[in-house]
Formats: sequence, structure tokens, C-alpha cells
Amino acid sequence: MTRQRSQELEILDAVEQDPAELAASLSQVSQANRLFGGTRALYRHLAPLRRRGEGLLLLDVGAGNGETSLDLVAWAARKDAPWRAVALDPHNATARVAAARVGKGGAVSVVQGNGLQLPFPDGAVDVAVAVLVLHHLRDEDTVALVAEMSRVARRLVLVNDLERHPVNYALARLMAATLWRGNRITRNDGPLSVLRSFTPSEMLSIGRAAGLQNPRVVRHIPFRLVLEGIPRGGR
Repeated sequence: MTRQRSQELEILDAVEQDPAELAASLSQVSQANRLFGGTRALYRHLAPLRRRGEGLLLLDVGAGNGETSLDLVAWAARKDAPWRAVALDPHNATARVAAARVGKGGAVSVVQGNGLQLPFPDGAVDVAVAVLVLHHLRDEDTVALVAEMSRVARRLVLVNDLERHPVNYALARLMAATLWRGNRITRNDGPLSVLRSFTPSEMLSIGRAAGLQNPRVVRHIPFRLVLEGIPRGGR
């Protein structure tokens, strides 16, 4: 693998998708996120905010099929913390998948919207998270996304993504040849996602350029990075 981020576009970012293939790929991404520590990493960073009886509104930017939003709300509920989440995704087909998975009338709602121009006023949510989203963006848009998340969040911004590392790439190639081989999207995009992802120093630079207060990047095993920072004007 190269030292620089790949600029090759992922199949998942194409406008037109086969609905069944898309839903299956998004499910595989969610499963991998749970299996390889992405969800656990969020729990660790959000644990100080999970207080019994305290409500919180969370924005999940680039939410995919909505599983992360559902997981976070359920995790908070186990401590009697009544969290709500807005699962936002820019793609109409993906938002439909999320809406079908989330259902109506629960603690998670689905909105179609652009993460680079979030359809919310300043300070509209308590926490903004983005999971496996940043690597889909061009270099110049990564800072813009985090800055928008910082604008709409009051308390915390978390950006959870892959680490660009040769061993991580080898693991993704193995997954593509085995568990993901039956899905064209995941088989292609899994390894490519690693090539499009970041080093810890790159992630930290993005957080600083976006204006986060006290940004830090935490490495989580295996090969997961979380950029954490206080929003501009936050507490």
C-alpha cells in the first residue's frame, strides 16, 4: 500500500445502487464495526456523558443503515439514560435503508442531508459523531465535515475511522476474500477504505484545522482511530 491516501472512489459512494446489494453491504459494514471495535470505541468516549436519567441528543453523520444510532441509544438505555439520535445520510437509497431498519416512533429518527452543510442550527445537538465516514471524503472536505459537526454540537465531537496501516490493509484483503466475497460493494470497498483512511497525525491535523478545542486522537485496537474534541463555543 502507498504512504498517501488513495483518491480512488468507493462503489458505495455511487449515486445508483442495487437496493438489496446496498442493504447487504451496509449490514456487513455494521457487523465489522461491532466486531473490530468501532462501536466499543464510541462507548469508551461517550461513557462520561452516560448518566442515569439524563437525556442527550446525538447526531450520527453518515449513519449508513442506522445501526450505530440504535446501538448508542440502546447502550445509554441500559443505564436509564434517555438518549435520542438523529441518523443522517446524504444518499437517498441509504436513508431509505436506515428508515426501514430504524422504524417509526422510536428514539432514532432518520434525516437525509449533507454532512458538509448540516441542516441544523448552531448548537442543535449535544454530541455529533461520524463513524467510517471521513475516509469517504476528499482531503479538502474532511476539515469541512468536522467543522460542521463542531458547529451543530454543544458538548462533544467524535470522528471514528480506520487507521491506514499495512496490517490493517492485509486484514481487509483477507475479509474481502472470505466473509465479504459474496458482496461486490464490500469486497471492493473494504480494502479500499483502508487505503483512503488516515494516520493518527493526519486525523489530529484535521481536528485542529476544523477548530476543535483540545483535539486528541486515540488509537483503539485493532486499527481504529477516534478524533475527539470540544466544539467551538462548547463546554
